[in-house]
Amino acid sequence: MYQFISFKGISIKMKNFFTIVAVLVIAFILSFFADIACADSFTPNIDVFPLSDLRPGMQGEVFTVVKGLERVSFPAEVISIIPSPSEPKRLILIRARGPLVEKIGGIAAGMSGSPFFINGRLVGAIGYGWDFSDHNLGLVTPIEEMSKAWDWQAKKGIEGGKVKFHESKNAPLIVSGISSRGAEKISRDFKGEVEVLPFDLPVGGIGVDYDAELQPGDSVGVLLAWGDVSAGSTGTLTAVDAEGNFLAYAHPFLNRGDVSFPLTRSWVHEVIPSIKSPFKLGSPVSIVGVVRQDRPQAIAGKIGHFPKGVEVSVKFTDDSEMTVFKRFQVINDPFLMNQVLPGALLGLFDDLWGRAGEGTGFVTVKIEGKGFVEGISRKNVYFSDSDLIGQIVSREIMALVPLFSLNRFKEIDPLGIHIELQVTKEPKVVYIEKLEVPNKDNVKKGEDLDVEVTLRNFRGDPEVKKLSLKVPDNASGLCEVVVRGGGIAEPSQVSLMSGWRAISSFEEFLNEIEAGESNNQVIVELLYGPLLKEEDEEFSLDDEYELVSEMKKRRMEEGTLRIFETDHYVEGLLRRCLTIIDEGMNKSR
Repeated sequence: MYQFISFKGISIKMKNFFTIVAVLVIAFILSFFADIACADSFTPNIDVFPLSDLRPGMQGEVFTVVKGLERVSFPAEVISIIPSPSEPKRLILIRARGPLVEKIGGIAAGMSGSPFFINGRLVGAIGYGWDFSDHNLGLVTPIEEMSKAWDWQAKKGIEGGKVKFHESKNAPLIVSGISSRGAEKISRDFKGEVEVLPFDLPVGGIGVDYDAELQPGDSVGVLLAWGDVSAGSTGTLTAVDAEGNFLAYAHPFLNRGDVSFPLTRSWVHEVIPSIKSPFKLGSPVSIVGVVRQDRPQAIAGKIGHFPKGVEVSVKFTDDSEMTVFKRFQVINDPFLMNQVLPGALLGLFDDLWGRAGEGTGFVTVKIEGKGFVEGISRKNVYFSDSDLIGQIVSREIMALVPLFSLNRFKEIDPLGIHIELQVTKEPKVVYIEKLEVPNKDNVKKGEDLDVEVTLRNFRGDPEVKKLSLKVPDNASGLCEVVVRGGGIAEPSQVSLMSGWRAISSFEEFLNEIEAGESNNQVIVELLYGPLLKEEDEEFSLDDEYELVSEMKKRRMEEGTLRIFETDHYVEGLLRRCLTIIDEGMNKSR
């Protein structure tokens, strides 16, 4: 089913480990798209009608697609030329006429980029209009203004303005292959409005046309995701030059400047009349090129060149034990990708499971790519009494992916994200029910400390787990034995947050991620000395400088930390106090 999201622009209990590591990531990324050459100027391969010769009352015609792939035209009259306080600097007010316009209800969203000709010469393209108004009126962006989209190649770093007193005739963002909840998530992330309509992609999905020939007025689109999940919008091609460079939309798509988005040929199912604003209902048919510029005046790019994407694969298994594989790609932009991916995965998992709500999920996320062929794989277990899929997407997948897509040490390009998810409605939860320390009244330095942990599966029988901790030679005074589920009261990166240490290499970065706890772990530990410090006490420098991975390794080697894994989500935390004193002194508690 297609989900339609109209938008006008871009604008719990999280695991402590990922919250801290996220602090380490600097929003830094180099240019990703230098591999595709772009023009520095644009000259259409058709004659241009100069704006200086344009006068009110002149008659012309607009070319666009209202059904299928066939171009049609309707007459339009120039009403006025309007200066704009921001880019584009000049706009042309037109009134559309004729039986076709009357039938479809006026100028429609999705006609963005539809070329306006006078005497066979290109004036510009429809770009803007108003909601809840006379839909026969629209604003044309002159071709001279649209051509400025190519000028940004020589003016990198300069940002354009935004049209403030009129609204772009954006077609809705078409999202296919996900639930309405996922579409609404994408809508919220893009600050848009969502409308659900019942259409599917053509059989076989979106192909690639390596030798496409496009003409002004053809229906085109821009994709943010493509494959088993697709997301994009439908607009119209305005002009092409002799080299295959093009202009379209006559307004920005997302106004993101230098980009690398797939350009598609689009099939128009119908123009849907609406009191608010009629809109084209379109589907991407094939990828035909790349969008390289997303500027206030237009989108621009090249036909026959194609962008790289970020590969996402999903292996999904539910209670029926039937396994489903899905694959799609998202745009190779680490910032925008992280706005598209949460809703795409949320909606995909909802669709695959056929429900939303409580349950247990076993998830494995593997991230790899060029320059990181060994990759990293992280496993975790989640339980929720209300929204399992939402937890897995937000707390695990989207806590991990941005760490790598935005890491400051090395570019992983192209990036691969591979997810295995097994879900069940059954609450596979184990509860920490009791903690006992049988020899807590006779605790000596350097000896083993017996610990008994009672665990109970959901509505099952209790089971006692026996183990021992080592009492260090430097432990004394009040200590604590703690048993907890992984991720509960997880140690924080004190040395990082306090400024004593910094992550200085990709290897250190990986170590801290791999040191993160998982929800299926039972953590048993002896806390003593600096780990129990009061606010007015001081750490030793050695303790204060440790990263979590270093502290975890040291404590496991000394025997004060034990971790064992279950095949359930572990819930609970218990503490017991004891006092360690030198031999010959009285012992208490």
